[in-house]
Amino acid sequence: MPKTKIFISSVNEDGLKPLRQKVYHQLKQLGHEPLMWEENLGPWLGHVDPVHRCLEAVEESDIYLLFIGSQAGTYYGNAMRTVTHMEFIKACEQGKLILVFADIEVKQCYFGTVKPILEQCIEKYVASESRFPPPTHLIELLQADFRIPSGIDPYVWYFYYDMTQRKVYIDDLTLGVPIDWEMYFSDLLRRGSLLLPLEDYIEQTSMRLEQYDDAFELITSLLPSMQFTGLEQPEGALEKIRRMLKGGDIEQVYGQYMTECIGYYRDCCAATLYTLLEDMLYLDAASGNAVPVPEFKLDDQSSYMALTVQMGNPAEQIYYKEAKAMFYHCIFSGSKVLTLHYPADPDWNARKFIHYKESVNRAILSKNPLIIEWIKLFLGGLKR
Repeated sequence: MPKTKIFISSVNEDGLKPLRQKVYHQLKQLGHEPLMWEENLGPWLGHVDPVHRCLEAVEESDIYLLFIGSQAGTYYGNAMRTVTHMEFIKACEQGKLILVFADIEVKQCYFGTVKPILEQCIEKYVASESRFPPPTHLIELLQADFRIPSGIDPYVWYFYYDMTQRKVYIDDLTLGVPIDWEMYFSDLLRRGSLLLPLEDYIEQTSMRLEQYDDAFELITSLLPSMQFTGLEQPEGALEKIRRMLKGGDIEQVYGQYMTECIGYYRDCCAATLYTLLEDMLYLDAASGNAVPVPEFKLDDQSSYMALTVQMGNPAEQIYYKEAKAMFYHCIFSGSKVLTLHYPADPDWNARKFIHYKESVNRAILSKNPLIIEWIKLFLGGLKR
């Protein structure tokens, strides 16, 4: 019978060291295979990044066991996360069984005092900047707030916030009060929680032939100098474009260490094409399930196309409408405005879009880059 691999994670602070050692040895006695930095995750060759190795170990594990005290650990600026936080994110992204035990006093302080302050800071920043604040900004605000205990690393509060947003249950941990790990894990076993999780790996291979690269480079160099009189069948052309644009995963990037899948968007389901004449946008064609209006004024702030035109020529922007659960990719080039509609997965809402706006932009704009570049060049060459 295969052993259950359990990754034991925590900051290397004094109060947690005895606990980590005890649970490590108890899990071995129970016949499982615990993985822990101090015991069996090293040593490595000099060229092996320890952060990458820890993340690989999380990926290899079946259960992720986290202990949280008052310290946050090493913060990596390019990932904007601590290594412990990255391990937690990797466990979430991989769909592992996650068990979190947090110092009961720190936990009570978060839910009783810090959480409303933190949420207020986030709301204020989103209202003024239309994006989610970076961790460093929140940490600075929390450090300066006299209502929050100074003896606890402020990054811990940000970590708590992320766990609650992911709806991960946080169990109580009272240092000095022993936990009967044999009973705890035996109970998990009885409930079937120690079954190895099923993992789906989707492998995507993208190869660009040298001849294709040369042909594309030639087309892109010629199109700006060409003028087209128009499209004889704009609906048909729009339908061909729409069918070529596929959906995909939306990933949050944490420096060079890891990425996390935070959602997805489906294949392009609709497209509209408008022409700009003076201060109006007039419909040329529509494809898919779009229900377009004949015209828009440029000062119409409810029109994503008008907002994109106001950015200048050329322009490109991604929008999200919660009422329709839809991402809108607007492209303004020459006198034409093309809008591509991508259905969002059910987990998306306006707040999540603001939080991960940069990740959404990166996912949609980089999914079909060659096609999008060609479309922009083509639209720019069309006459009014």
